[in-house]
Order: sequence, then C-alpha cells, then structure tokens
Amino acid sequence: MLFAISIRSLPPRCRHGRRAAIVLGTLVALGVSATSLAAEPVRPELTPKLQGLLKKEMIQIELAMQDVYSAILQGRHTTVAEKGQSIHDSFILEQSLTDQDRQELKAAVPPEFLQMDAYLHELSASLAEAGRTEDTPGQVELFGRMTESCVACHSTYVTDRFEGLKSSDVSAEWGLAPEVPSDGSER
Repeated sequence: MLFAISIRSLPPRCRHGRRAAIVLGTLVALGVSATSLAAEPVRPELTPKLQGLLKKEMIQIELAMQDVYSAILQGRHTTVAEKGQSIHDSFILEQSLTDQDRQELKAAVPPEFLQMDAYLHELSASLAEAGRTEDTPGQVELFGRMTESCVACHSTYVTDRFEGLKSSDVSAEWGLAPEVPSDGSER
C-alpha cells in the first residue's frame, strides 16, 4: 500500500446508532448528497487503462455496498463479512498494475485521493470484521463512514461525472482517516 494510514480503533458498538441509521437510510434512499473541497476532477489526467480500472473498482464497490445495506437490514452477517472483504480486496493499488501504471497513477492524482481510497478500504476491512463478529451496530456505523467516504471523494474528484455533488456542503473530514497522535492515544 502506498500510504500507511493510521486509523483509530473503531468502537465495537455504535454510539449514535439511531442517528447513523437515519443518515444511512437517507443517503442511500436519496442517492447521496456531498462536499466540495474544490479539487479538480482526476479522470482527465488518468490513462485510459487507469480510468477503466478505477471505473471497474467503483462499480464493484457500489454493487457490494448495495448488498451490504440489504444484508445489514436483514441480519445476514456472513454476507456483510464477505462483501466488506470484497470491497477491501478491490483496492486498485493492490491490483496487478505495472510499475509504469503506478507511476502514472501517482502523477495523475493528488496524495489525498489515494488517502481517501486507502481509508475506504481500511473501513471495509473493519466492516468485514464486524460482519464476522455479528456486530450489527458496528456494521451500521462503518457503513455510514464508508458512505461518507465515497461521497467526499466523488464530490471532490469526480464532479465532472456527478454534477449534483459540485455544490454540496460535506464536512472536510469525510473520507479522511482520523488523525491519531504519535503516542497512539485518541484525541
């Protein structure tokens, strides 16, 4: 992985379960609203091969997230674990890219784009674990964070495809791993 991202330990139980469920349902039902961190779209800078790989990854993630949503609602923990793991495993930087592809990707996108992508995949690994441990509140919390992460990235880097996200007002913290102090304690 290009970036070592430290994320704080995720709580085993959701502190704001009802709020997270409402946010989750609203985002899914309404097709998600988002942020404008005022970055330029990254697609024009990507080679056709990289555009294709990213598009393939995003389609896989979207389909898996739809399945996860239904599985959470129905208590199908095994499906949550499997789909969470599949999202984690779809990480573009873990795919069989050539050295040239990796260099082109790094040159075409800002480091924050890669950090957002890495954070989403870290969250999906945690979601898979919450599925394995049958932690429904944790699944809801993580799914909400993953949705926020997707919206933050799309509203920052793909507004040429998702014009409805251009003028959205989303927290700049969405999509970014929480910072952990060097002593390992949470702030």
